[in-house]
Amino acid sequence: MLKIPMNEIASRIVALQFLLVKNGVDAAIIRQNADLYYFTGTVQDGHLVVPASGQPVFLVKRDVVRAEEQSPLRPVVPLKSLKDLAPAVFDACGGASPGKIGLELDVLPANIFFYYDEKIFPRQQVVDVSGWIRQVRMIKSPWEIEMMRKAEAISRQVADAVPGLLREGMTELELSIELESVARRAGHLGMLRFRAFNMEMYFGHILSGAEAAVSSYIDAPTGGEGPSPAFGQGSSEKKIRAGEIVSVDIMVNYHGYLNDQTRNYCIGPPPPELRDAYGFVREIHGRFKKLARPGTVTGELYEEVWQWVKETRWADFFMGSGDTRVSFIGHGLGLEVDEFPFIAQGHKVVLQEGMTLAFEPKFIIPGVGITGLENTYLVTAMGLESLNTAGEELMIL
Repeated sequence: MLKIPMNEIASRIVALQFLLVKNGVDAAIIRQNADLYYFTGTVQDGHLVVPASGQPVFLVKRDVVRAEEQSPLRPVVPLKSLKDLAPAVFDACGGASPGKIGLELDVLPANIFFYYDEKIFPRQQVVDVSGWIRQVRMIKSPWEIEMMRKAEAISRQVADAVPGLLREGMTELELSIELESVARRAGHLGMLRFRAFNMEMYFGHILSGAEAAVSSYIDAPTGGEGPSPAFGQGSSEKKIRAGEIVSVDIMVNYHGYLNDQTRNYCIGPPPPELRDAYGFVREIHGRFKKLARPGTVTGELYEEVWQWVKETRWADFFMGSGDTRVSFIGHGLGLEVDEFPFIAQGHKVVLQEGMTLAFEPKFIIPGVGITGLENTYLVTAMGLESLNTAGEELMIL
């Protein structure tokens, strides 16, 4: 069983404690699964109490035995009732009644927040620590980067499998199923985590032809019709035809860590508009890699890329069209799809070594189709390193 090493857990907790002290918060209580995995190494149902100074305590409702097996953190303490939470927090804070308690208010359901605020900590001020948690998670350690490289190896296998599986007349769903089988056999966990409310995705968007330009409810440049109004995005029963760009935009998960990749295929010659737009997409990636270095500001990168696009004939179709256009061209990636930083309008995050982000310039042309290239990049002292090794050419089959 792959486990997060204790030195990883310890350094993450120390980084969070630094921010708690800096902001005058006595303790953080971590509940959300991605954050629990990051700070404990397990998603067993529990409350991780991190005091601003001193030893954290992991209070587990279920399953305590599995939590002890999977997490290097100690102590792991059974939590039989939420009534026991406040005394445990006070003990972790040295026996004193804390003044400020931090919770992940960006993801905590309102009814649970009210219970904590009114019933468990009525004399404490409850504050949001989600931004600080995301700040800690934004910089990846060498161990995390290795996990993301292993996720990329799965993405590479998927890209390499497409030419042998793609055939005229098969449906998008059939291709998606075949490719997911490749990914699962290679180690893909089969699930993706988003932080944002109501953001959902399954494996990715494998889309073809003019129908690929159909928008959906999620905040993403591509959508697709999807298999049902119950999940109105992604692959559908549409049959793939010759002369259509097939966009294979996938996300894979290796022991919690993600890789995001988009590659393009066509049976026979592609539509000239999309062929030419794809050539410019590759040029955007080349320019972006030279520009995006430690110290550059994410919002300024966004504006620079847009300036390049405005000088072409495709500006009306970049990252969507009309009201469906999204206001980002890249997003952080790690345990969740929507981590910091975002290459987005108005954002002021400064790139730092160890950040990882998915950069996805795409063109969506109604009535014609879509084309784009997405790589997961690592920010290094020398600039961006692509964590995707699959060929980037538009593959004509």
